[in-house]
Amino acid sequence: MATKKKNDKIAKRADNATKETPEFSVKEIAEEMEEEREKELVATARSLFNYSKETRRKHDWEWLVRSLYLRGYHYARYNRNTNTVTFGNRSGVKIPINLMWAHLRAVRNQVTSFRPKWEVLPSVTTESAIENARYSGKILDYIYEKSDIKRAIKEVITQALVFSVGIWQFEIGPDGRIIVRTVDPYDFYIDPNVRSANINDTDHGAEFVFKTSTMPLEIVKNNPQYQNTGEIQAQNQLASAEYKRFLMQVTQHRHQESQGNAPTVTVYEMWKRERQEDGSFKMRVMHFLDQLDRPVYNKLFDQQEYPFEIYQGDLTPLEVYGESWAKHLIPINRVIDSLESHIFEYNHLFARGRFVIDKNSGVRVIVNQHGQIIEKNRGSTVTSLPIAPLPGAPREQIAAFRTYFEDLSGAHDVTLGRIPSGVKSGVGIAELRQADATNQDDLVDNLEDFLSRSGRKILRMVAESWNSARLIMVTGEGGKPDYFMAAGENAKDRLRTQQKEGYKFGEMRLPLAIIGADNEVRVKVGSWLAYTKEARQERLKELYRLGAIDQKTLLEYLEFGDIDGVLQRTREERILQMRAGSPSQSVLKATGEELSDEQIAVAENELMLEGKEQPVYPDDDHEVHMAVHREAADDKKYGYIIRAHMNEHLNYSRYKRTMQAAPTGPEGPEVGGAEGGPEAAMAAMAGGGAPQGAPVGGGQQSGGPRMAPSADLATMLAATLQGGGGM
Repeated sequence: MATKKKNDKIAKRADNATKETPEFSVKEIAEEMEEEREKELVATARSLFNYSKETRRKHDWEWLVRSLYLRGYHYARYNRNTNTVTFGNRSGVKIPINLMWAHLRAVRNQVTSFRPKWEVLPSVTTESAIENARYSGKILDYIYEKSDIKRAIKEVITQALVFSVGIWQFEIGPDGRIIVRTVDPYDFYIDPNVRSANINDTDHGAEFVFKTSTMPLEIVKNNPQYQNTGEIQAQNQLASAEYKRFLMQVTQHRHQESQGNAPTVTVYEMWKRERQEDGSFKMRVMHFLDQLDRPVYNKLFDQQEYPFEIYQGDLTPLEVYGESWAKHLIPINRVIDSLESHIFEYNHLFARGRFVIDKNSGVRVIVNQHGQIIEKNRGSTVTSLPIAPLPGAPREQIAAFRTYFEDLSGAHDVTLGRIPSGVKSGVGIAELRQADATNQDDLVDNLEDFLSRSGRKILRMVAESWNSARLIMVTGEGGKPDYFMAAGENAKDRLRTQQKEGYKFGEMRLPLAIIGADNEVRVKVGSWLAYTKEARQERLKELYRLGAIDQKTLLEYLEFGDIDGVLQRTREERILQMRAGSPSQSVLKATGEELSDEQIAVAENELMLEGKEQPVYPDDDHEVHMAVHREAADDKKYGYIIRAHMNEHLNYSRYKRTMQAAPTGPEGPEVGGAEGGPEAAMAAMAGGGAPQGAPVGGGQQSGGPRMAPSADLATMLAATLQGGGGM
């Protein structure tokens, strides 16, 4: 109300200034009104921040306890009067058994044991939409590698298990690179009235969020986007959250007084929805400091979403902050710590012994080369006190509490890497792991939803910020790189020609993908196979034998490299085996001898490796020749001769298939105008009358019927015959 009255007075002065004062006075009054408006915005922001901070204070204390326990400080005690922590005392043996850390690692690795599979669905069934969806999926794979999302996923899951939530922030770097940062839950404050983990939900999402950052003073002062920074002084506050400051002092030995050599200030960043009259809203982004009444950054954007996504570690209906996975394990772990400490203390006393001696008996122990000697005064009594054996109850109780711990954590023997007794087969272990994995279904389902929202946000950022084409390289099938160009939809009109014809990048012409903002992204975390390598291999082999999957899928999931090369060599080997006993028709016609095309091709390889070119004949078995010649095609000195020779085989093979597939008229085949069918058409090439499209470059020998082999080849073939027909 006071601010409104003040603005009314300023407005009245502005009206009077319009009539009575010069123009510069009106400008000054307008600036004064803007200043008062900004001060009011900062006051409102501080009020909302303090409200969120006080509401979350209970969770901050619980996070501190869990963080200390996870770090191994199991006997830490906080003194509220002195604001100090005692990590232990001398009253008895205290051994921390950090089972919570081991189980957290096991659960995290179980959830992330499979790489997330992004699937982008087209909004409509048009060809362009399907193409956009396909390339959008590759863009997500590219950003997954370049932005270190694999590590970020592990970090956000760790946060969710301890704090019940994990937070990502999405930014665009100066070079247009998509940046995914993990945000400390201590530094992120959410509207307390939010009812959905999706804070971008228009109905149940957050009306505002805050993020606090402790930044070097010089960076804030020299930020070109900031204003009103001239009077900023060093604050040297470790963090905005009280318990985070305490945690940093305890675990990192950092104190506010020691920050003088590197002065810092705390920057408060606010994102707040501002509702419009038509029901929509705009996003106000404002940065402010404790020591200033005006913001250092203040802008209103048309964007509808926050640059954050929240991952929930457990399900608590209509709440963002849950109880967390770690909270329920601490009491059980404390009992195990206590029992193990008592057992150790008992064993220690049992090994050293307990003695009853008379007062002033003069007992002392002497240890020398003769051994251990015990002295006492004459007449005094020294007796050993018998110690009762440790009963079985402590061990039984530890076993029971370990079972409770495994049930609560959701990680049993097989997940922790221990093979249960009686289970020896890989299939049995896989079934146990799969059964144990059901305990993490909530974590996996929430992760899929979280990554789906994140994927849509990333593609929207790409569509809006990539205004020029950039080279994308992703790993395709068989480990081969797949290259293409990508740009956002804002560059669609400017790059329309390149999208149709391909984008020229150096000497390559690559496809250009225009990434749209509206995409439906689904994420699958898991496998339709099994949870152990041996079981996956057995399942794949069974599916291949049944014909449910092809050879390429089998090799891909068996993690073979160069799958296309393996398939090519397999096909060639099969062709050579099938035609091993078939004589070459060309040699049979020319010499009357029965030699296989494989033997001839091997002989040709040896001659071409000496630099002697060999002709190609139409009635060669081109597939066999290609398979044999490929083995020597990489020769550094004469490989170019073999590759040119293979190219002629390839051209003949294609031309022969074209002739065989030509339509047949009522009076016989019609092939390129030559009578007598494909054989006559190919024979006509000997006289220089090759039909259009036939291979050229072998001269007369490479056209007509097989002539007598050259002297070199004839000599080699004769040696083959004398040797029994083997090469």
